[in-house]
Amino acid sequence: MKRIFACLLAIGFAFFSLPNARAQAADSIWLSANTTAYKTGERVTVTVNAMSGAQVQGFTFQIRYDPACLKPINASSPVPGMNGLSLPQISGQVDGSYASTTPQTVNGVLAEVYFQALKGCQTDLKLESAALAIKNAQGFAAPLPGVTVVGNNVALNIDKEVGVSQPVQQTGANLPLEPTIFETQDQRSYGWVIGLLTVLLIAGAGYVLYKRFGNAAPPVKQTLPRVTPVSQIAKVHFKHGQYAGKSFPLNKLPLFIGRDPRNDICLNDPHILGMHAKIFETSNGYYLMDMGGETYVNGQMVNRNSTFLKQGDVVRLGKSALFVFGP
Repeated sequence: MKRIFACLLAIGFAFFSLPNARAQAADSIWLSANTTAYKTGERVTVTVNAMSGAQVQGFTFQIRYDPACLKPINASSPVPGMNGLSLPQISGQVDGSYASTTPQTVNGVLAEVYFQALKGCQTDLKLESAALAIKNAQGFAAPLPGVTVVGNNVALNIDKEVGVSQPVQQTGANLPLEPTIFETQDQRSYGWVIGLLTVLLIAGAGYVLYKRFGNAAPPVKQTLPRVTPVSQIAKVHFKHGQYAGKSFPLNKLPLFIGRDPRNDICLNDPHILGMHAKIFETSNGYYLMDMGGETYVNGQMVNRNSTFLKQGDVVRLGKSALFVFGP
C-alpha cells in the first residue's frame, strides 16, 4: 500500500495501552461526495468514510486529483480528538494523516477534504490508498489489518461558468493540503538538464569514477569509512517514509541508500531500487547521485546524474521516502 506506512510510523503513538485489534470482515474505507456538479471557482467537498468494529487511534488517506482542474485547500475531521499531522504535499495528490491520544470508534465520516474548482472540466478524484491506525504491542502506530478500500472514485463535472466561492465550514482542526512539491513534465525535463550540467562541472577524473562505479554493489561493512570531524558532519532528516522522524549523520561516505540490506540506509519500499541513490562529498561539498530509480530534489527529477546538495534541499526517493538535507 503506497505511502501509508510512513504516515503511520510518524504518528508514533506513545499513549495508554490498547489491546491488539483485528479488523472485521466488513471493515472498509471509501470516498464519497453529496454533489458532483460544480461551477468554476466553487468549493468542492468530498468525504473520506470508514466503517470498523475496532477502535483506532488514527488514519491516513491519499487522494489523486488533476492539478489543472482542482486546487486542494485543506481537510478537517469530525472524529473527536483527531488531530491533523502536516506532511509535504505533492502536486496531484493530497496526503492526509490524523492521530488521537485515545482510541476512537469510526463509523461514518473520517474527514472532509476541500478543493477549489479551477476551470471547466470533467475529472475524477481517486482514493489511491487509505488505512486505519492502531497501537501495536511496542507502542507504535501500525495499520489495522484487513481493511478494504471500496468506492474509491468520485467523478466530477465542473462547468466553465464562474460560480460563487463558498467559505469552508470546518468541523475539526485544520489540515493544510496545498502543494509544497510540484511535479510536472516540464519540471522533470528541466531537472534532468540541471542534473546533467552539474555532472559536467565535476572534475574529469571524478566524473569517470562515478560513471564507472555508479552501479557497483555497496561496499562491504569491513571497508574502513572515511571519518569526518563531528562538527562538520551533515545529516539527512527523514520527514516521510519508513524512517520518518529519524536523522542519519553522514559520517561514512559515500553513503548508499536502497532496498538492499547492504546499503547504509535500507528502505523496505517496493518503489525503491536495490541500490537507489548515494550521497558523496567532493571539495565543493555534498552531492546526491541517482542510481537509476525515481529521485527528485526540490521537485526536480534527477535521472542517473548527480546534483549538488545544499542545506534545506528536499529529496524524494521513489513514491514515499522523503528527507531534508541539512546540519
